[in-house]
Amino acid sequence: MIPHRPSFKIAFIGPPGVGKTTCIRALSDVAPVDTDVESTDELIHMKPTTTVAFDYGEMDMKDDGRLLLYGLPGQARFSYMYSIVREGLLGTIVMVDAEAPDSLEGFKETLDTHAADLRKAPCVVAVNKNSPTIKNTLLECQRIMRAYRLTVPLLHVDIRQMNDVGLLFNLLFTQLEYGFEQDTLATRI
Repeated sequence: MIPHRPSFKIAFIGPPGVGKTTCIRALSDVAPVDTDVESTDELIHMKPTTTVAFDYGEMDMKDDGRLLLYGLPGQARFSYMYSIVREGLLGTIVMVDAEAPDSLEGFKETLDTHAADLRKAPCVVAVNKNSPTIKNTLLECQRIMRAYRLTVPLLHVDIRQMNDVGLLFNLLFTQLEYGFEQDTLATRI
């Protein structure tokens, strides 16, 4: 008989082009499932394809089980997708694209849509990619997070680098290990 190995979920959310699909493709031990189609709306100027549902991949954690990876759109019209993966979700990595000219607007839209859920479970904000204005982007992200009463770690990462993703996962797992109290923290601010 094959022993049961537990599964754990982590969600990556953010606007189009932030790196969710790239991240899941880089991390997954199995062929990832993506739902990319040719862009037909305003996104056609940003990227040739866009995800219309969610990306999915898996990481084998040996005896500790499997980590199920979900890439979810951050736009309000896709808010129902978070509820699909919410049950059993260990935490969420909110992604911000440091290179995008409207990165902070995309971050605000993601928080408009998901801030209430993000306050209820471990979360990390990952500013992906490089930009000459990265320090400003990080400061603006902090300001926006305060406005949304979101008190979580904020990091600049290259989502393609396993060490950077490992740091994000460690921050999520540390929040789980030591007890997550985001709602308590947010009410004190």
